[in-house]
Amino acid sequence: MPTHNLEIEALDWSTEFLPWFQEAWKPGQHVALIAPTGAGKTTFAAGLLGLRKYVLALDAKGGDSTLDAMNFVRIEKWPGTKSMTKKVEDNEKNQLPSRFVVGNKARSDDEINQLAATLEKTLTDTYEMGGWTVYADELMLLTDHRLFGLRKQVDRLLIAARDLGVSFVSSFQAPKWVTPMAGNQATWIAVSYTRDVDVVNRLAEILGRPKNEIRGAIKGLEQYSWLIIGRNPREPIRVTIPDYVEPKKDRK
Repeated sequence: MPTHNLEIEALDWSTEFLPWFQEAWKPGQHVALIAPTGAGKTTFAAGLLGLRKYVLALDAKGGDSTLDAMNFVRIEKWPGTKSMTKKVEDNEKNQLPSRFVVGNKARSDDEINQLAATLEKTLTDTYEMGGWTVYADELMLLTDHRLFGLRKQVDRLLIAARDLGVSFVSSFQAPKWVTPMAGNQATWIAVSYTRDVDVVNRLAEILGRPKNEIRGAIKGLEQYSWLIIGRNPREPIRVTIPDYVEPKKDRK
């Protein structure tokens, strides 16, 4: 039996990876980002979302500063499909993209209840409208029944909204923490360095690739670098590092 040679293609983030992915990522295809805390999931996601014209980033944390850094327009309370259609039409006239962060800052019980209602209505109306790219950072917050309990609405988008051109981008730390549909329905999976054996095994199962292939590719990752793996096992695995800006030090 011939030996399988793992092909890994290194791509520069700005000049090679993003242009390639913009062409490869079709409407209705979902993306799963899997990485531990501090690996740069939101930074990676911001680059992907910038490739799309119609974006809804769901703020399940109720005031996520990393989402604010994307400089999307914040919608604190979902206005409904008619108002959103009008917002998009106005942006089209001004040749602007329609990229929004959805959700109010939530600290009190009343604010948390408002946020829950906003997120649920957004997911429901997104299915009806179609065409949007939806981003859910730390997907467990949306789907866990102890938190917002919106797994049914999320699964509906993941399973049934492909023909409507809805793409769902989700980030999470481990596949076992979220709905299985996040991995099973993903066309593209991006993963950073991890030692979690369960994550490696689950990725191999989802993608239909040998465990040692996935394990070896992850083991060779540098800090903040990512593997991008598609469903086609004949395609190479891509690796890239997003552009990072060092935070400015406070002057004393």
